[in-house]
Amino acid sequence: MDDFITVYAPAKLNLFLEIGDRMPDGYHNLESVMQSVTFYDTVSIKKADAGISFDCNKKKIIYDGNLVLKAARAFFEYTGINSGLDIFLHKRIPISAGLGGGSSDAAATLIGLNGMFGGVIPENELMSLGKKLGADVPFCIKRGLRRALGIGELLERLPDLPECFFTVAKGIATVSTKSAFEALDRIENRIIKKSDDMIKAIINKDIKTLSSHLYNAFEIQNGFDKRIKDVLLENNALNAVMSGSGPSVFGIFDNQADAEKADKALKRAGFFSFCCRPESNLPDMG
Repeated sequence: MDDFITVYAPAKLNLFLEIGDRMPDGYHNLESVMQSVTFYDTVSIKKADAGISFDCNKKKIIYDGNLVLKAARAFFEYTGINSGLDIFLHKRIPISAGLGGGSSDAAATLIGLNGMFGGVIPENELMSLGKKLGADVPFCIKRGLRRALGIGELLERLPDLPECFFTVAKGIATVSTKSAFEALDRIENRIIKKSDDMIKAIINKDIKTLSSHLYNAFEIQNGFDKRIKDVLLENNALNAVMSGSGPSVFGIFDNQADAEKADKALKRAGFFSFCCRPESNLPDMG
């Protein structure tokens, strides 16, 4: 068993996101197609004598309720293992951006600790543990391309996307996920869409048809910066849509040159922006 491990925590994009009815427990049924991408935080874990210390290059997220700390404590409580840890999170994924950074960091912590202590938790149990930390954590454990149902924990593996590139940007706006759900709940007789046409295009490796079906229900209400979408489309994005509850927006491209051109244009306009590719599906842990 290793005394030190570093795990990559990828950002995720919602290629499709529909929000269904609110359930009695307060959660919503949803349908999503999620893709992990090649833009990462890293979680580095080292065994220590006692206690759990946590540090990060972004000092504003060093607090007791951080998802990395919650994940470490949940792992030890579940397994009964008693060990000290020093954890360092190198944060690149912007915070509260609809890119799943916190959930991915929690998933990376669970994966890292499970590897460090000899794979004591089977993958299905690790995902159940992750679900208690957040609805996106099970996806962030599995990664790749998945359709998600339920509250996001029921995952169906999909074939890898055909070759494509993403440019992702975030403005200065902040979004309350709770408020975003509440705004959708107030819309009467809203038509609920399905991801079947997108999945058919994924199976057929048809990037243009897939792109035409990008969808996010939260766009109806949320205040993302529309200039981002304009710049992406002006630079030959096949389509552009908000990710998660926002405010990040991404464009999908069939070539790297256009994706990089859009990235440079967004940076010149003052936006935080990056280019990335889809992550391939990973083998199951077993």
